[in-house]
Amino acid sequence: MNSPSEDSAERARRYIASFQAALRQHSLAERDSTVKADSIRRVSDTMHQYLQDAQYYLENRRPTTSLASIAYAEGLLDALKFLELATPQGSQ
Repeated sequence: MNSPSEDSAERARRYIASFQAALRQHSLAERDSTVKADSIRRVSDTMHQYLQDAQYYLENRRPTTSLASIAYAEGLLDALKFLELATPQGSQ
């Protein structure tokens, strides 16, 4: 369990290394594809769970973990926007 004085630099190093390992294990599609609504909902549900996690960790005095969780959530929203699968409210 992390303490309120957790080492942010070490946590960032682990976060970066973990992401780099995951990135090496994936490749991007090299052609246009159709994304199923169920897949979009799955990403959206995961994004909302990361938001809830961020709020929980902040309330429980784990701000570094909260920051990591909200960064995940923001990254998923960015991905949906870049893929034009999320649009601002009212512009649909």
